[in-house]
Amino acid sequence: MDLPIIRRFWREHFQKRSQPDLHSVLMAIEHGAGISLLPTFMLDDHLSRNKVKIMYPSYTVHNDLYLAYQVKNRNLPHLKTLIEALKKTV
Repeated sequence: MDLPIIRRFWREHFQKRSQPDLHSVLMAIEHGAGISLLPTFMLDDHLSRNKVKIMYPSYTVHNDLYLAYQVKNRNLPHLKTLIEALKKTV
């Protein structure tokens, strides 16, 4: 699960720390029990079935990820493939 980004969102926007069980929260939302903050990757199927909706799309938090490897390995085929795949997702 993507809990670090959720905790960071709560700290930045609500000055609190949250530790939710995201699957239970999502089920509760589907049944009309309120609103919550969830990672978008969990919502794709639920959004397409109109079970949930995004209320505040402008409230986002982004993570910077760093890939570290030994320079001598930079030409390894699997490493080059990984780097190219990561670049496409940005």
